[in-house]
Amino acid sequence: MTKPNIFLINLDSCTDRLKESTLQFDKYSLPFKRISAVKGAELSADVLDTSYCKLKNAKQYFRPLTLGEIGCYLSHIKVLSKIVELELPYAFIFEDDFQLHDDLAQIDQLIASLPFDWDMIKLFQSQKNKRTPIASFPLNKSLSLFMQNKVPAGTVAQLVSLKGAKKILSTSIPFGRPIDIDYQHFWEKDLSVFVMSPCPVHHGEKFASTIDRAPSVTGAKRYFWRKQLLQIHKFIKNKFYRGLVLKRYQQHF
Repeated sequence: MTKPNIFLINLDSCTDRLKESTLQFDKYSLPFKRISAVKGAELSADVLDTSYCKLKNAKQYFRPLTLGEIGCYLSHIKVLSKIVELELPYAFIFEDDFQLHDDLAQIDQLIASLPFDWDMIKLFQSQKNKRTPIASFPLNKSLSLFMQNKVPAGTVAQLVSLKGAKKILSTSIPFGRPIDIDYQHFWEKDLSVFVMSPCPVHHGEKFASTIDRAPSVTGAKRYFWRKQLLQIHKFIKNKFYRGLVLKRYQQHF
């Protein structure tokens, strides 16, 4: 049995996270490739100007991105570029704060035999903000793929196909949103996004976030109406394009 292709995004300074991630993978004897994460605070002005577009941000998101969010986006770009460079049919992409609850080798075999194309399969979603399934495809007696009414936020763990990686890379630079919010706007990149259930990955609770977030209290007041308008626009677009994707896969779901 071939081993699954697994990439782990990890900052050079976060050796404790790397150790914990290694323990998680070792439980199932899973080898992985570490990808050195991009630290936003260390990016040059030229790289920032090339990667992050303030004009795009002003149109697409309710507040400016932090350096941590920019670094996170670029870290995922590094992994997606590696998938394309190596011409991998698909790969698992992990951030370094996760808890693994299933053998990825078994999941890898199930995904390899899917009768339809896909771009991304989310392996984690927040239990506090669970989305509603609108269609399902059984993988085995216990696991299923769901198409949900909204793509879950977060990028803790996901599968990305070669085709999906190429789509994302072709339109991602420059960017104006956090990467998980970009994925929620799946119609802009023509992405087919599914969620595995029950989720084989949970969010880790041992470490504080390494992504510097905007101040929540002042930000909530300052950007409230801007955020509401963007969410209404996203809701309308999501409902329309989700229906189109569902029609595309209706023979399987």
